[in-house]
Amino acid sequence: MNNTFDSKGREQNIAQGKNAIGKQENNFFLRLLRGIFTQGNQSPAIHAGGNVAVTYGMSPEEAGKLAEKLLAPLQGQLSVKDEQIKALTEAITALSKTGAPAASIKVALQALEQGDTAKAQAVFAEVLKTKEAEGKQANKEAAAAARHLGALAYLHDTTGALTAYRKAVELDPDDADGWNMLAALLHRMGELTQAEEAVLMVLALSKAHRDKEEQAVALGNLGIVYKTRGDLDKAEEMHRKAQEIYQALGHKEGMAAGYGNLGEVCRIRGELDKAEEMYRKGLEIDQALGRREGMATKYANLGNVASARGEIDKAEEMHRKALALNQTLGRKKDMAINYGNLGLVYGKLGDLDKAEEMYRKGLEIDRALDYKEGMAAKYTNLGNVASTRGELDKAEETHRKALALHQALGHKEGMAINYSNLGGVAYIRANLDQAEDLWQKSLSLYQDMKLPYAKKVQQNLDRLAQLKAGGSR
Repeated sequence: MNNTFDSKGREQNIAQGKNAIGKQENNFFLRLLRGIFTQGNQSPAIHAGGNVAVTYGMSPEEAGKLAEKLLAPLQGQLSVKDEQIKALTEAITALSKTGAPAASIKVALQALEQGDTAKAQAVFAEVLKTKEAEGKQANKEAAAAARHLGALAYLHDTTGALTAYRKAVELDPDDADGWNMLAALLHRMGELTQAEEAVLMVLALSKAHRDKEEQAVALGNLGIVYKTRGDLDKAEEMHRKAQEIYQALGHKEGMAAGYGNLGEVCRIRGELDKAEEMYRKGLEIDQALGRREGMATKYANLGNVASARGEIDKAEEMHRKALALNQTLGRKKDMAINYGNLGLVYGKLGDLDKAEEMYRKGLEIDRALDYKEGMAAKYTNLGNVASTRGELDKAEETHRKALALHQALGHKEGMAINYSNLGGVAYIRANLDQAEDLWQKSLSLYQDMKLPYAKKVQQNLDRLAQLKAGGSR
């Protein structure tokens, strides 16, 4: 699952927008569409950690440059960039300590220079096998090899990375970095229960290690799990606890990300003034630190607040600022989010052709990155465009695609949105029983999350009850 975790103060979320599309209509269903929303997330960073050693024929600085080179093709889907560079740098520099023949190390390094990780992975796989065979005393070395293997596999093989990190925590359960990476991969794949268990391990380790920053990371990651499940009260509680630690530590980057996360909770609840306050606090820190990634995130979130208030020109300005920064940084996933947000702006202006163009640009990137939450958001918005145009078969098809993705991700808010949209399609088709069933599902999810959008869905159900009792549409 691409809604991944925070580490060492990195950014956690970016909103995809919660804005209606299309022009004003008198038709009840098209007015209903004014309440259709969507959302998306920026993948936060995860710390892979570890000490850097001097490697055969390559300094740590050179290893770091090679790590950046290896990440370049995936940079857009990794806001985990800094932590992945650390993980890869550790893996590359660790080659000299594997006990492998110098010739093998040299060949592996030469292959890495060409972007081929297979030979380096083979070296670490052999080290892992050897150290496992040596027994308990070699477990930490075997676990380190597994983490290095996971860092390399992360570039192209999610399943392989997950297997490697599972092995790493099995061999060295005291290593918080291994648990963090395992939790991140599980969360991205939608395995929320297992992800939470892994984060709770990090939290327990942080207390045993007396590491406050490690504790803040774990609390923030728990907040992400709870937010994904739709438990905003718990999410806020975790993010506030993490923020208190970052403030006590004077950890500016963590504070900036924390304000963004708290702003997201407020935005989802419809508390726009509070959300803006949080985003601006975070933006001020990001600007002082020169953190362009953080600035791009905050501009996008401020654009969503402006759009929700009907300040369309301001919203477009903020989203274009975010897009420009993300284009400069090569952050493709976030560019896709920005395109989605701009699509919502054009939708509010009634320019459905331009809105669709933006959604499809974003969807193209999401598909290339296999960013499922982004794909779900774009399908939802494309479904809304189709509904507004009266293309009901197309609308239903795209909303069901979005719903399937949100269900796989365990994303309650997204599921509620899609049930509401599908209920609207059923209503237009005069399939009132189906519309009622879908809206009831949407209402239940919104009520469970304690979101104000439940009121709109309840109004739809009340109107439907009147209609069934003999009223008119």
